[in-house]
Amino acid sequence: MRILGLGGSHHDFGACLVEDGRVVSAVEEERLVRKKIAFGLGPRLQQCRAGDYVLAEGGLGPQDVDLIVANDFVNPVYTLRHRDRIEWIGHHLSHAASTFYTSPFQEAAVLVMDGRGSTVERDGEQHGETVTFYRGDADGLTPVRSLTGRVATAEHRLDDTYENSIGWMYEAVSKEIGFRTVGGMGAPGKTMGLAPYGTPRHVEALAALYDLHDGTFRQSLAQQDAVRALVAGELAKAADEEAADAVRADFAYAVQANTERIVVELARWLHRETGATDLCLAGGVALNSVANYLILRDTPFERLHIVPAAGDGGTAIGAALYGHHVLGGHPWAPSPELFSPYLGRLHTEAEIEAAVAAQGGRLRVERPDDLYATVARELADGAVVGWFQGRSEIGPRALGNRSILADPRDPGMKDRINAKVKHREAFRPFAPVVLEDRQTEYFDTAVPAHYMLLVPQVREDRRTDIPSVTHVDGSARLQTATPALNPELCALITAFDRITGVPVLLNTSFNDNEEPIVESPEDAVRCFLTTELDVLVLHGLVVRKADGT
Repeated sequence: MRILGLGGSHHDFGACLVEDGRVVSAVEEERLVRKKIAFGLGPRLQQCRAGDYVLAEGGLGPQDVDLIVANDFVNPVYTLRHRDRIEWIGHHLSHAASTFYTSPFQEAAVLVMDGRGSTVERDGEQHGETVTFYRGDADGLTPVRSLTGRVATAEHRLDDTYENSIGWMYEAVSKEIGFRTVGGMGAPGKTMGLAPYGTPRHVEALAALYDLHDGTFRQSLAQQDAVRALVAGELAKAADEEAADAVRADFAYAVQANTERIVVELARWLHRETGATDLCLAGGVALNSVANYLILRDTPFERLHIVPAAGDGGTAIGAALYGHHVLGGHPWAPSPELFSPYLGRLHTEAEIEAAVAAQGGRLRVERPDDLYATVARELADGAVVGWFQGRSEIGPRALGNRSILADPRDPGMKDRINAKVKHREAFRPFAPVVLEDRQTEYFDTAVPAHYMLLVPQVREDRRTDIPSVTHVDGSARLQTATPALNPELCALITAFDRITGVPVLLNTSFNDNEEPIVESPEDAVRCFLTTELDVLVLHGLVVRKADGT
């Protein structure tokens, strides 16, 4: 059975191909159109390039699939080409399916939290899904409770206001302190990175602007207006830009602290209600890696699974897997293997060589006998390396196939990459990737973080060893490297460990500021030539800039 899943909302679109229950391919539209979150494409959105991409990976055309499934909150322009064949399911149900059906759990509690999902009618008014609790088992996904909020407008604008939304609160604060993407949406990742630089000064004031009780989060439209007014008022009092930066950091701290409190309390309620020991998370709020780790630390849940594409683009995976297990009637049984996020195209060596050759004399190329030893030596000598291997990873976090890698021992590396390569704010942190069997030597948890969605503490005795990936509060957004998922990345880290005695690399996404992660060899070469990356690795090729380039 072949199923095409289409996902997204009014941004962050994606597609997925499932064949006989196996995810064959998945990709986000932004990677192909080269526009962050794929927002504002206009008529181009109906091309649905991600759909063509995943079908091509399966050697199929639209006529060859048995079922097309999409969530009903996707901008309808994105589904126009397939509109006569689509089976529609709810947005939060797509999120829930994306994480439960990629998990290793036979049974689990499932928690979906985002900005807003499908529109529902409540008491004659339009509401949107904001938080939904499920039980997942062999019989499917059963709702336990659903929180919704009134929608102030229903035009899918970036500044729509909707009640009772954790995602809205975080995004609203992000926007008010000046963090917006090129598409105009809030940039919550920046807020999460800034939060440790702040103080608790506004935590209680923000907490007074919502209600949290017995598994229910409530925030009225009036309270939401008050959130924005609170931030704007404090910024207006700032005497200079330095004082304004302190206000921004304090509100980043406040919204992060309150989000952690809310998420942990909702998870505790769901545990009490279901008795489950395993929890699956999805929705944009599930990309808050700090809050995710606190669920493991501060609730009775023993195991946690978060689909790497937890945002709206990942609903394509959920739609396709729901089509297989529920609409297609195939019973659910967890895979004995870890879910692989590496679901993009495998580019041929000829394609890679053509991308390099197209630049004429601007590049110097070698094919070393021992790729890993060669690149590890470059890293140990201070090079910043663009690392392009195998199939691209799904989701917003680079997991070692479309990554920028560097030496975590260099205390100046974070500032160098932020200024010269990523062209972004100096406070933005970078992630460590560590060999799985060495994780506890450096971090205070043995729980693997294969998808870079947990933020534990770096052990105090190791912080000076890996300063460029240790955040100001001693934490790190961890990625655990395992040969079961990425043997090439493990081989490189092992080679680096042989030289330095440190089985950790700095890992960040292979892209410049405000652009999507590179997808193709051409994207990688372009990014290499327009930033101060030192070395580019394309499969077995080591590429350097020619003198004067």
